[in-house]
Parts: sequence; C-alpha cells; structure tokens
Amino acid sequence: MAEFDKVNASFLGWLETNGATVSSSISLQDYSAEGAGRGVVATADIAKDQELFSIPRPLLLSPLTSDLSQKIDLTHLEGWNPLLLCMIYEHCRGSASQWSPYFDILPLEFSTPMFWTQEELKELTGTGIVDKIGREDAEEAFKENLWPLIEGHPELFPVTDKNQAAFMKIFHRMGSLVMAYAFHDSIPGKDEDEDMDEDDDEEEEEEKVNVSMVPMADMLNHKTGFNNARLFHEKDCLRMVSIKAIKAGQQIYNTYGDLCNADLLRKYGFVDVPNPFNIAEISGESLVAKCVSENDKGKDQKVEFLLEQDALEDYFILESDGEIPEEIIGCAKILMMPIEEFETSVLKGKKIPSTKLTTEVQKVLREILEAKLAEYPSSSKDDKQLLKQVPETEEARRKHNAVIVRSGEREIVQSVLDKVKKWRPPVPVAASNGGKQKGGAKGAPPSKGKKPYQKK
Repeated sequence: MAEFDKVNASFLGWLETNGATVSSSISLQDYSAEGAGRGVVATADIAKDQELFSIPRPLLLSPLTSDLSQKIDLTHLEGWNPLLLCMIYEHCRGSASQWSPYFDILPLEFSTPMFWTQEELKELTGTGIVDKIGREDAEEAFKENLWPLIEGHPELFPVTDKNQAAFMKIFHRMGSLVMAYAFHDSIPGKDEDEDMDEDDDEEEEEEKVNVSMVPMADMLNHKTGFNNARLFHEKDCLRMVSIKAIKAGQQIYNTYGDLCNADLLRKYGFVDVPNPFNIAEISGESLVAKCVSENDKGKDQKVEFLLEQDALEDYFILESDGEIPEEIIGCAKILMMPIEEFETSVLKGKKIPSTKLTTEVQKVLREILEAKLAEYPSSSKDDKQLLKQVPETEEARRKHNAVIVRSGEREIVQSVLDKVKKWRPPVPVAASNGGKQKGGAKGAPPSKGKKPYQKK
C-alpha cells in the first residue's frame, strides 16, 4: 500500500505542478480486489454539476503535445499509430519525459484476452471475442509501420535492449493502454465571432477529433448503469463533472459506452453483471453457407448484390429482446432464390422480398442458431455451476469472465431460437368482395414488411 500511495502522490503532485486542479472531495483508491485496479472515490458528499478535476490541454499525451512530431514525420501514419509511436518515444525517454509520473501510474499488465494463453482462450470459443483479438494483425502492423521508424532513429528511442522483440513488448503495453484508456478528444473549432467573419457560403468548421491519453480522466472506472460523471472537452482544458449527487465513499464512474460483455472483456478486461447491452452475433459467412450451395451458379451474383446494398453484414446482431432480426430474414430470402427469379424479380423488376418469416427461412435460421449453440464449449447447466465459484486468482477470474460472456450470449441465441421454433405461418383469411380485398383493414394495401437492406 505504501508504494501505491507513493505513486499516487507523485502523480497528483505532477498534475498540480502542471496546472491541473483536483477537487479535495475525491481521491484515488485501490480496487484491485474487485479486479478493477485504481479508481476514483468520493471522500465527501458531492453535489450534481460539481467539477471533480480539470486537465489543461498541454498535459494530454498525443501527437499534438509530444515533441516527437517535430523530429519525425507522423503524417503518413494512420489510426492509432501516431499516438502509439509518441507513447513508445516518451516511455523510452524515462524520467526525461514530461509524462514520466503518468506512465508510472499506468498498469504494466492487463487482463484482456490479448494476453491470455491458448488454453484460456478456449473458454471463449463461440463468443464474439476470439476473431476480434487481432494479436497477429497488430504485430504485423507494428513491424510494417512503426518498427522501421524506431530502427531508423535509435537516438530517439534510447533503451538498453534495442531488438524488435523488446520493442514489441513495449508496443503491446502501449496498444493496450490506448485501447483501454485513450479518449477521442473533440477539439472545439472556431469561436462563433470568428465564424461570423467567414463568407456565408463557407461551411462551419467541424470539430477535429484527436485520439489522446488524458491523465486522471482515465483513472475512472466503468460500471453499467452507475455512471455519475462526464468529461467535458473545452477549448483550454478537459473537465470531469458530476452528473448526479455522489455520496462520500461511493466510487465515481465514467461511462465507456453501452457495451456488451464481449466488448468490455476484449477492450478493458472485465465484465458487468447484469448487462442489458449484451448481444450475440451470427456471421454473414454462416448465413451464406447455409442458404446457398457451393455449386449455385448465382451465389456470387447474389452475394455481390447484398454487399452493394450494405445488407450482408460480417456479423448480424442478436439483441437481448430475443427478436428475430429482419435483416437476416431479408438476406436469407434473396440468397435462397433461384437465380432466374433473382435476376427477373430483384435485378430487373426491382422487387425486394419482404422481411416476413417463411417456413423456408425458419428452417435455415433454426439450423444456424442450433449450430451456434453447439459452438460453445460447455452447457448452460455446467456454466451455472461454474459461476457459483468465487474466483480467487487471476487465472480463475479470466475463466469466470469467459463463462459470463458465453453464458450471456448463449441465453440470447437460445431466446431467438425459441421464437423461431414457436413461429407458425399465418392462417390464410378467406377473401371478401370477390377475393379482391386484401390487407388488414378496409382499403389498406397488403403489408410488405420492412426493407432495411435497401440502399437509402
């Protein structure tokens, strides 16, 4: 605890020295026993709309504030790469870096699946995490984009071990910090008075977004449904403000967004129970494979059409309400069409099928959902027993979190499957007025269903 307090004091002193303000009603607290690391706690009652802390923009760590951008051209780098290279540079500078006390308080190890063993990853089989971890892709991107710059400027990256493997470890730490701690900093544009001087036909300047590390703001944890603070991006500083009254002793939470447990675990290394934002995913690839045979001569044409219409997704989302996604139904109908009907009705006739369920689509969806359930490495009964165990080690906590993710997904898949199984085709209603009147109300046209997969 002494070391914990020492690092906290150094960090808070650094903030104050560099113009930040921190309310006397908050402090940093150790929540590692809850698997959350550091967090921020209220040490006194806090009213709504009270400033908790203010961080001047020069303290943000980004390509705009690190002097690396003056020594290397970063403009050709995309995505997170400019920030990652700046963080590697500042880390290598050690105590000479302006952000040295900040790096000291950031974690060295992470609970995200990026760092799990292959045996631990097996527990996530069938979930929406495994295909999105991307460790190999990240390492290839490092070798292609960042390593040539590091290797070509050894004077800027002064570390004892200069081999690629050593820098890869630093890269993984920085990448995980950006994933879990960085903010999209919306930089305010011109003042209204300045805009008045512009020509009337010139569009108003949009806010520029810069991915940045924001000291102190990233100390706040997330808990679904407990958000009680919000970060405001202002011209000269970023301010964290309470959005409701907070009692002394309560943890102060920012929100990371309405995220399912799969995303929380993949990005941040924890899960929430309960989590109303849980989802499950059905791959577009599995839908195509089930609806179209390999020797179907119209397969490529139908798939290309659906891709052009932004209809065929990499993953279709199943939500916690258990509803059957209309997008899947619409895609399945087109994929199952004989090529002659597809060309005549859809391509030439511009007649898009409705998204109402049919017996043919019901059969396909049932098979897809049952196959999805079979992907999970355990049964619902087994997982319920596992969740009764209290994890006491990091390894046990990882397995526990994996079970929570797959249990939540399985429950959603099962609820959608139950609806698919219960569905029955509507009973035909005897036509009146000579069989010409159709539709649910007098004079109403027949319902054609929604067509969300058409281009807007």
